[in-house]
Amino acid sequence: MLKWLAKRVGFSIITIIITIMISWALIEYSPESPANFINSVLPPNSIAGKPTLRLELEQYLMTLKPHGNPLIDSLQYLWQVLHGNLGIDIISQVPVTTIIAQALPWTVFIVTTSILISYFLGIRLGMKIGYKRGTKVDSSLMSLFTVTRSIPVYISGALLLFFLGFELGWFPTGGAFSINVTPGFNIPFILSVIKHAFLPILTLTLANLAGWVLHMRANTIYTLGEDYVSFAEIRGINSNNIETKYVGRNAILPLYTSLIYTIGFSFGGSIFVEEIFSYPGVGHLLYNAIQYNDYPLEMGIFIILIASVVVGILLADLTYSLLDPRVKVGE
Repeated sequence: MLKWLAKRVGFSIITIIITIMISWALIEYSPESPANFINSVLPPNSIAGKPTLRLELEQYLMTLKPHGNPLIDSLQYLWQVLHGNLGIDIISQVPVTTIIAQALPWTVFIVTTSILISYFLGIRLGMKIGYKRGTKVDSSLMSLFTVTRSIPVYISGALLLFFLGFELGWFPTGGAFSINVTPGFNIPFILSVIKHAFLPILTLTLANLAGWVLHMRANTIYTLGEDYVSFAEIRGINSNNIETKYVGRNAILPLYTSLIYTIGFSFGGSIFVEEIFSYPGVGHLLYNAIQYNDYPLEMGIFIILIASVVVGILLADLTYSLLDPRVKVGE
């Protein structure tokens, strides 16, 4: 048990380290690195005859350029990361950790809320649809969720913003809260946060709901063919108990690991939603960082995404046995 646990944790740490080093090297040594980008867009005549400005610019560019061996440079960057130093944001000259710390709670709020709502609602709907397989309800809802799943998240987000935000004016069209409320643990601020987050959460919920429903329906239909379900029906057990205790409990198991993975990957997928609704989360930060070639901020967000995915997979491995007693940790 302990040996297996140490092995899994060790593999996760190694995965995070290697991925960070590769990501850093790809950004730092690319033709579009910050130093090369500044040189390409800066007119040569803008610093002609200005030796002081030219010297300051050259000194600044030297801080952006890597030196020496790429492996040593990446290890030095990793050492800084392990000490909580993600660098200084090129645009605002503020520590990257400070910027991410301000944006991360907003992304965590909309991502986790939308995933939990879509997960439990999708599980319940998928179980009901699968249990009523072959009926008109099954065929109509299957068609609806199949179409819904094929709609890109930025299309559904733009439509919700246009109709519910601009046309009807029911919800705000940007920001995390109203400027006329005082931030803090008070009712006006909480209501303002919920109102501003409603459309982003609704967009992410609709994007994930169809997948959970279709997946749960397929698992339910598969589980209905098991011998223990047929035996329970022969014994005359109540259909509701069969649906929840016999079918639902076993059909939900494969979706548990998908839930953990989805939470990790959704931090990266929120970039479209946050940009559409001008929501000040990590996705909005990443969009601006890529647009302005702000590589310290890019790397800081990449580290968050990498860690969330790897830690999510590790937690899924460690906790799956709690749901399924047939699976033992370490086997």
